[in-house]
Amino acid sequence: MTPVSSSPYTVLQARLQAWLVNLLSVVVEAYELGAVIGKGARIVVGDDELIPDVIYVPNSARKSVKPDAIYGPPALVVDVLHSEMGEDARATLRRRYAAARVLEYWQIEADRGRGFCYQADANWNYDLIPPDKGGLHYSAAIVQLAFPVEWFRKQPGLLTLMEWWGLVEAAK
Repeated sequence: MTPVSSSPYTVLQARLQAWLVNLLSVVVEAYELGAVIGKGARIVVGDDELIPDVIYVPNSARKSVKPDAIYGPPALVVDVLHSEMGEDARATLRRRYAAARVLEYWQIEADRGRGFCYQADANWNYDLIPPDKGGLHYSAAIVQLAFPVEWFRKQPGLLTLMEWWGLVEAAK
């Protein structure tokens, strides 16, 4: 049997992608807002097909979720990237998601734990939304979702996430 090798980036990417599913799912499930879908789901809008790492579909758009793809724009999409990915490639992804009418789009660097969160303007162009002075990101797609952007690097566990949002009492 030939051993399977994977790059450290692939491992980091998979770990971050799983953590992002947890991050979003805690709030989405607590407030019954919709569905969070991990890697492998296809988004089909017009002639374009996109395959992001994480997708959030609100209840109002659940009818667009079919067994083979999501036919219509989800509210939030996340791509987990490597810091060496060029700005041209990143901009192309942003243009494609904006054209697909995705309200909020995140590009997260797995190797640096650094996130770039974008929100669509009225003309479907993305504006970079920096964290506030306290280091918090406030989601436009999931209004109940606010969190410290340092979490992209630290990736706290599920209990910490639930405690932060007051969904469970902090351990004493």
